[in-house]
Amino acid sequence: MWNPFKRKTAPAAAEKPAAAEQPKPEQTEVKKTKESIEERIDRELDSLPGIIKNKLKDPQVKQRFIDIAKRMEKDGVDFKSLRQMKKWMKEHEAELKAEQATGIPKVETVVHEGPRIGRNDPCPCGSGKKYKKCCGKDL
Repeated sequence: MWNPFKRKTAPAAAEKPAAAEQPKPEQTEVKKTKESIEERIDRELDSLPGIIKNKLKDPQVKQRFIDIAKRMEKDGVDFKSLRQMKKWMKEHEAELKAEQATGIPKVETVVHEGPRIGRNDPCPCGSGKKYKKCCGKDL
């Protein structure tokens, strides 16, 4: 299973920066601050499987993903442990499904009003032809 917070391994040559390229002390302090979940997801987006990457392009799906990750973080789930993430999801499964069901609008069935027009009935446009030879020809 894919872990969105798994660290990427860098090649050995990229690990040791040259003396001229060493970061300034202010930059290292900024890197030491805790990275938000949104930043981590954006950073890890390239390593995601294609199906998930395409779904995360939708802002609503991405926000739901971030909300769940924040709740996991609040509950103390270690994102490096797939077992802990699965356990949390299983414990909160009913709650997550209930939230998801309220967010999806219900699809309404289309009900035609008035009489149904048959193929051999006169066309309702008033041409005098049968429906199958007039407006129903292209259907």
